[in-house]
Amino acid sequence: MVDEKHLVYFKELLEGNSEISFRAYLSNNEDSLRKQFSPARFARLRFKSIDEIIKILDEEKITYIINEQAIRNEKYLATFHPDALNEKGRLKEGFKDTIFNGIVHDFKSKGEDSVLSLHKYIEFPKNINSKKNIEKLKDMEFFAETELYLGDKNLGLFLLKALASIERQFSDVDDIVLIAKEAVIKHQSSEGN
Repeated sequence: MVDEKHLVYFKELLEGNSEISFRAYLSNNEDSLRKQFSPARFARLRFKSIDEIIKILDEEKITYIINEQAIRNEKYLATFHPDALNEKGRLKEGFKDTIFNGIVHDFKSKGEDSVLSLHKYIEFPKNINSKKNIEKLKDMEFFAETELYLGDKNLGLFLLKALASIERQFSDVDDIVLIAKEAVIKHQSSEGN
């Protein structure tokens, strides 16, 4: 039998009523959870959290109503390094504003005019093909897709469209641009645009 405090938290998490994210809960209750579950189940709980929590609640015959936004938010938070999260397992205030030399902050304040900041960051067009800038593009594309599907859709779509608008470079940049274009098209078709 699973400790009731864990079951209460799991239900609150799925229903969108928890005060802290699962990563923070796991950090605070790791020893207790390890004692409750086999090593294999604990590993599944740690790495496939939502799926395993659903299985646990179903096994314990606890009813719940899944809040899709809460689940999406948990998956989003799971993509960040622990250093980016506060004690409640939420993103630290202003964290996203600092990444990519402030492009996210510029987007919040300037909207689509912040594309110039993005171009400056990736040194477009002069040095876009450098290894360092290709890595920046890869990081930005991954972040943009994560934002689009799990976080701030407008930010993710802006970043992907900005990347997709880069003309052919005849280098590794083209692969990243193609991935961004495909993500934009996929999103637009799923939205019915």
